[in-house]
Amino acid sequence: MNTFSTIDPAKNLAEVSIRILQVFSAILICISGYMVYLAYLDIMTDWNLSFQFSFFDYYPEENSRIWHMIFFAIPGILSLMGFFVLSYLGKVIKSE
Repeated sequence: MNTFSTIDPAKNLAEVSIRILQVFSAILICISGYMVYLAYLDIMTDWNLSFQFSFFDYYPEENSRIWHMIFFAIPGILSLMGFFVLSYLGKVIKSE
């Protein structure tokens, strides 16, 4: 029996692009985790952070490990959330 099957190129392109973005997101998660680990080991001792706002200036203590870890953890957390959003979008596209 011959059945008519349609292949939607936009759907295939969306699935491939979502997978590629998930790979980049996973790579960014790994790099961010490694940088947090290096910051935890106090390897970034020459790197000073300063926060300047319009109403006050905040200079954290010299070589503060926690601020370096937070600085590198934020992109990792955002890319982790993006990874799961892309995974959800991939499931939605595949179910259609």
